[in-house]
Amino acid sequence: MLSTYGRKITLTLGVVLVALVICVLLTRNPESNEVQSLTFLLVALGFLLIYASNYIINKLLDRSLPWAKHKIGRFFIQVILGLLASLAIVNSLYIFLKDLYTDSPPDAEQLILVNAYGAAIIIPTIAIYLGVKFLKAWTSSQLETERLLKENARGQMMSLRNHLDPHFLFNNLNILSSLIDHDVALSKTYLEKFAEVYRTILKAELSDLITLRKEMELIDAYVYLIKIRWRDALDIKINIPDVDLNKAIPPLSGQMLIENVIKHNVISTSSPMKIEISSADGFLTISNSHKPKQYQDGHKSGTGLLNIQNRYAYFTDRKIRIDNHPEVFLVALPLLEIEE
Repeated sequence: MLSTYGRKITLTLGVVLVALVICVLLTRNPESNEVQSLTFLLVALGFLLIYASNYIINKLLDRSLPWAKHKIGRFFIQVILGLLASLAIVNSLYIFLKDLYTDSPPDAEQLILVNAYGAAIIIPTIAIYLGVKFLKAWTSSQLETERLLKENARGQMMSLRNHLDPHFLFNNLNILSSLIDHDVALSKTYLEKFAEVYRTILKAELSDLITLRKEMELIDAYVYLIKIRWRDALDIKINIPDVDLNKAIPPLSGQMLIENVIKHNVISTSSPMKIEISSADGFLTISNSHKPKQYQDGHKSGTGLLNIQNRYAYFTDRKIRIDNHPEVFLVALPLLEIEE
């Protein structure tokens, strides 16, 4: 494929070649009609001048009126300037030929006819050329915009996902710190399990999506950790059909929801926190007893749910469902189909 510059050079050389061929034919064939041959030569020269003038106009307007900022204005201005320059060349050639082969100067009717025919040919030609040029530029711009949007979305997703590491780490270190003061042996077991869970998290974060099976392995390990801390104060039930285990979600989405339950609700042995994890109808559902903590500012940040929503937006238009009832808080995450 030739570049734009290469195509323009090729077209210019083609017009020049046509003119040279006509000159050669005129020289080699003395019996040919001199008027007709010279006319062909001047027409070829006219095409070359029209092309050159429009090329210069295009380059000058690229600097003063770039397509990106002046789409409509640039189109009409270039059509008008190209038409005027082309008609000036056509009129000059016509007057030259008229003076060369006739004794009478061109009259107004003839000039009107020449300009009418010239405009009828030149305007569509320039318009089609600019239309194709604009379409190519627009397509290229759309592809570049789409690429930048994807890179930006991926960057945001990576930033959101990387935020999970310190958040998860600090929460569990706080739990470990509190366990050390009460049960050294249990804190050692907790530390071993925590290291195992954290290794699983680091592996999971290498992927944009993971299967629900992998997420549930992480959730099982995480539930083990929080059960060590809360013991009988937590009642967690899991019911995931095998048919849903090969579907996908963004890594750590389910784990973050369980972590939010622990973070934002009152938990006690006298009133255990009930958490149910299930899947049905294409959704992973995590529901819990609604016993929210009372915050001094009257509301919680909700950054965890926003994080998950932003990550889902990168992969699908399906929305996360949130049901906030007086006794139960429920979040349903869409399960995504992944290609093998």
